[in-house]
Formats: sequence, structure tokens, C-alpha cells
Amino acid sequence: MIFIGSRSVNTLPRPGSRSTVTNHWCAAWLVPRPDRASQPPCYPCIVFVIALKMLFGDRTKYLTLVLSLAFATLLMNQQGAIFLGLLTQATGILQNVHQPDLWVVDPGTQWVAEYRALSDRKLNRVRSVEGVEWAEPIFNSYAVCELPDNTFKRCQIIGIPRSTLVGRPPEMVEGNIDDLRAPDAIIIESTSRAKLGNVNIGDTLKINDKRAVVVGFCKARLGFESNAILYSTFDNAVAFSPVGREKISYILVKARGDADVTTLQARINTLGDVEALTHTEFRDRSIAFIVVATGIGVNFGITIALGFVVGLLLSASVFYQFTIENLRHFAVLKAMGARAVTLIWIVVLQATVVGVVGYGIGVGAAGAFTITAARMQSELTAYLPWQLVVGSFAATLLTIMLGSLLSIRRVVTVQPGVVFGG
Repeated sequence: MIFIGSRSVNTLPRPGSRSTVTNHWCAAWLVPRPDRASQPPCYPCIVFVIALKMLFGDRTKYLTLVLSLAFATLLMNQQGAIFLGLLTQATGILQNVHQPDLWVVDPGTQWVAEYRALSDRKLNRVRSVEGVEWAEPIFNSYAVCELPDNTFKRCQIIGIPRSTLVGRPPEMVEGNIDDLRAPDAIIIESTSRAKLGNVNIGDTLKINDKRAVVVGFCKARLGFESNAILYSTFDNAVAFSPVGREKISYILVKARGDADVTTLQARINTLGDVEALTHTEFRDRSIAFIVVATGIGVNFGITIALGFVVGLLLSASVFYQFTIENLRHFAVLKAMGARAVTLIWIVVLQATVVGVVGYGIGVGAAGAFTITAARMQSELTAYLPWQLVVGSFAATLLTIMLGSLLSIRRVVTVQPGVVFGG
């Protein structure tokens, strides 16, 4: 029995029902007892406990809410990680070359994989600019590689200067980088080995009818098309993949220790027929081109938005149904004097708990997918930065809060007389 004024209201339904337990703990927490007179309860703690007991009271709907938000979070993070991974792959050779301060390209270059070749004359002019410590050419093209089993593969050929080896692969796995100076020598990226018939050091391949001898294996990040990557010297690479009179794909520039990179960049740009870009500028330009000029940005954007909408609709419908079924308990609290703000806080606390738990499961699954793909050296590279994790967390909380608006409205407008219902 709970006393409201001079009237007594029987809020305990038939024995054995779930509502019996809920109303009992409502009365136990909110009605003062003589043995608690010396230690008044903490009001926020009471609200928090009531919210959790009500939330966990219906485990089926609780699990439905959590799993629906976990699925939406997984969809947003996984697709976002794959999208960012594809954009990173779209930067191609920029992923593997970090020695230069500037990349000199043709002014019309919009993407690292599409360029207009530069002449030796432009290379010499760049070398003559004040503040340049060194400027080296690099070759980047594609060729057809004939395999021993009479099949073929399209490969990416990267040619680096024989003298300095600037632009070398980030890490050698087998062999020595100096062996690349041997005639017809190539170094193969390790994950591309299987694509080329599991060749070994000393084996011979045919690239555009030219003899190529494998002298080592390295680690390097694949490009947007995931073609096999082969390293060779600049002259060998030009022989493997013939081009016109102008052969240089990019000019790599290192600034002197006492030179300002920004000033050096401006000096090179004054040459007129070339453009100097920092690594970050070239990367951002390539990514912007992929997002705008292809359908990748739109397609992944739709998928990520779909995850948000699915989470919003599921959480709104299930959470509203959960509130309706517990409306009698909210009416009891209101009849006992609980203000509308208190009821709103109960709903918000429940929504926050569900959102955090669902988010944790979803982002954990997305992180496991990213780690597994990286360890398996999958061609489908996923990149899950902290910015994406924080953004998806905000989106998850926004989803559950929007989904709880209908529930808040229903709880605030509930009448205490509901407790008299049968």
C-alpha cells in the first residue's frame, strides 16, 4: 500500500507478475522509512537505481535495444573504416615514400596515379633552385608481367634513382636493397608474391618482353587497384614500361637544413611549368579527387547514413514500446510526487546506458574486423582512427536520444490515474 494524502492506493498487481516486483522497489526507495530517518537517501542515486532496475527488468527488450544499436554502430564504423582505408590506398606511392619534403609535378596533376611526365630539363631547373639539397626523379607506371605458367598480371613498376635509391621500399623482407643496382633486377612487394606465381629470389620473369630477375622482397602498401608492386632502378623501370621522351613521373625534393620548406616551395612554383606540393597537400588533393570524381564517396556515405537511420528507427520503436509497457511504473512515480524532470532523467539515463553498451559492442566488433584484416594482410584495407570512433560514439548517443523523444513525451504526459487501471 502507498499512501497519497489521506487515500491509499493499491499499486501492487497480482502476485508473481513482473509489475509486482517493480512497484515494490519503487515504494521501498521512495517512501520514507523509520530506520532510514538518520541517513537520508541520495536522490540522484535513487533515480539512477530505479532507472536501471526498470531497464533490466525486461531483458528481452533490453537486449533488442542493445543489439540494434550495436548493429548500427558496427555498420557506421566498419563502412567508415573501409572507406578511409580505400582513400588511403588511393594515395598510391605516397604511402611508401617519405624521404622528400616536396613533390614536384605538372601543374595539371589532380591525382597521384594520373600525371603528365616531366622532362630532364625541368629536373635540372628544379635542382638549380636555391635551398634544394637534392632533387631526384622517380618513375611510376604499369606493365604486364608474364608468369611461368603462361598467365599474366598487371603490375605497378616503381623506378628509383640508381645512385641514391631515394624512394626505396619502406622495409626489406628478403635480399638486400643494394642488389637492385644489378642489371634487370627487381624487388617484389611481399604480398604480391603469390600473385606472381610464388617466385623466389633468383627466378626470372618477363615484363613487357623484357627479362627481370628477382633479387629480393619488401613490404609496401598497395595502391588503389591492389596491383602487384615491383621496384627497380629508374632506367630499368623505363625499359620495362616504355614511355615517350619525357620519362619522369615526379621529382622528389629535399630542402637544405637551413632552408624553409614553404619558401622553397614558392621558389619552385615560380618556375611556372611545374608545381611543388608537400606530402600532405599531394595526399589531400588525391583523396579529394577520388571522393568527388568517383562514386565511392556517395556510395559509402549512403551506407553510413543507412546505419544511422536503421539505428534511429529500431531504437525509437523498441524504446517507445519499452516505455509504453512500463508506463504504469512511471505513473506510480508521478503519483508519489515525482516531478516531470525526474521522469525525463530516468528515460535519459536508460537511453544513455543502452547507447553506451550498444556502442561498445558495435565498435568492438568493428575494431576486431580492422585488426583481423590487418593481420591477414587483406587487400581490403580498413583504417579506424580515433576521430571515427569519437564521431560514431556521438552519432550513437544522438541516435538513442532522438529515439527516446517519443518516450519522453509519453512519460511526461502520463496521468497518475493510470495506476487505477485493471
